[in-house]
Amino acid sequence: MRKQTAALRLTELKQHPFAHYFLTLASFSPGQALEALSAAVRAEKRAMNAYDWIQEALPGAELKPAFAFGTVGELYRTYSRGQEYVRFKGTLRAA
Repeated sequence: MRKQTAALRLTELKQHPFAHYFLTLASFSPGQALEALSAAVRAEKRAMNAYDWIQEALPGAELKPAFAFGTVGELYRTYSRGQEYVRFKGTLRAA
């Protein structure tokens, strides 16, 4: 007679929203990458190519091609608009 055990259930791991923009973050966390992006925006590097910025700020990290061809300003704007929408949906659900 064989003893049956319950199937293992995997819980869905929520990925940081900024991690979706990268193929790999190397040894950096999404929080560190977001801090580096914010610092670049404050340092007036909005017009800098995102690929060049990532090579300078986070060596070894790789952006997805759709974001690597843009500028730092476009990357920041894309991320911040998505987060504003998430917050907006949260306030609508709360109301």
